[in-house]
Amino acid sequence: MLSKADKTDRNKTEGFDAEQDKASCSDPESQKEGKKSEKGRRTAYSYSAEDRKTLKRIFIAIAAGLVINVFIGLLLDAQELIDALRRTSLTLLILPFALIFLVFAIDSLRFKLVFSRFKIKISFRDSFFNNMTGYFFSSITPGSVGGQPFQVMHFAKLGIDSAVASNVVFSRLIEGNIVQLVIVALFFHKGIGMMTSLGKGAYLLLAGMVATIILTFVFTLSFLNPHLLGVLALKIDKSRLGRRISRILKNPCWAEKIYAWSQSLGQGFKTLWQNNIGTMIVDILGMALAQLIWAFSLYLPLAIITQTRPPIPDFLLSYTLCGLISLFVPTPGASGSVEAAYLLVMGTLTGRPAATLSAILIWRLGTYYLHLFVGGAKYFISKVPRGVYEKDARGILRRIRSAHQNPGKEGAQSGNKGNEQ
Repeated sequence: MLSKADKTDRNKTEGFDAEQDKASCSDPESQKEGKKSEKGRRTAYSYSAEDRKTLKRIFIAIAAGLVINVFIGLLLDAQELIDALRRTSLTLLILPFALIFLVFAIDSLRFKLVFSRFKIKISFRDSFFNNMTGYFFSSITPGSVGGQPFQVMHFAKLGIDSAVASNVVFSRLIEGNIVQLVIVALFFHKGIGMMTSLGKGAYLLLAGMVATIILTFVFTLSFLNPHLLGVLALKIDKSRLGRRISRILKNPCWAEKIYAWSQSLGQGFKTLWQNNIGTMIVDILGMALAQLIWAFSLYLPLAIITQTRPPIPDFLLSYTLCGLISLFVPTPGASGSVEAAYLLVMGTLTGRPAATLSAILIWRLGTYYLHLFVGGAKYFISKVPRGVYEKDARGILRRIRSAHQNPGKEGAQSGNKGNEQ
């Protein structure tokens, strides 16, 4: 136990260190020296530790999915489950797997469209890699929240302004919620009718409807007033929590950086949503198309394996609202819990829960677990170059240098993961 005098001395020391750190925020030379010393502390061991952490997340995602799905299977009719599995084919597995690559391609074209509004010509290859590995990180993080931060970090590493990248990437959250809100509004009457027959599944639909409205409001408010994020960071910075964040991030200037970033974010929002509303409408339509492809990737095996034809409006509403369960489940990528949520609702729609579980498992295997391996392999073996985007003679930011032209700023993926995560 520390005496009162010891505690006082420690608090004074921490306060003195904090003041020194704050002084360095406005001193570029101090920041440079800090970066050099930090770079010197980065070793191969720290990078391999990040690799092990990522592999651990993959293992947890697979293990959680296996345990939960086996448990669910034990509660269902074993014979119906076996008969349904016999109706599966390799095509039913490959098609959902391939459809997600189509979604990546659509999202890559959307990136090219939106980035062009900032005079940035993003290459299709970089955009596709960003979407593919972004989905991978969403699949291994609780709440599926890891994808967007990774995408921003990847674009920033290529040489694209982080505020612009943040605006483009996180605008998709608003667009996704807009599409979900439209689906809920179009088929709301269907949802009310379905609740009387879904039993406990009705709670999921109701929670999904409420979550859609709340998330749309929160994301829209955040983008309309991004400076509030910076103001909040500055207020937190003065508290004990702020000092703890500084120690965790090893960056005493984190609040100032968030404040500066929030101001740039506001300008980027104006560029997109006020000056280029037509482009954003096209982007929203692209988001809707991607969502429909995702839904079709489940509808096809569901219809074939269960030998039923669920009504499209009922299915689309159920699919959209059940998908929100991933935001509130602690397992990586909501592994296992998503299957349970869809089974609870879709099993009532088809009237054949065991066969429905078979269809959901085939769908998740093709769209989640296989992409977990493919996306992970792509992430680990690929090299991500630094600063390869520069302005050309016309002032357009584009990929000018290739990997072999920029060896000094490029590292193996294993050497870059620590910064990206």
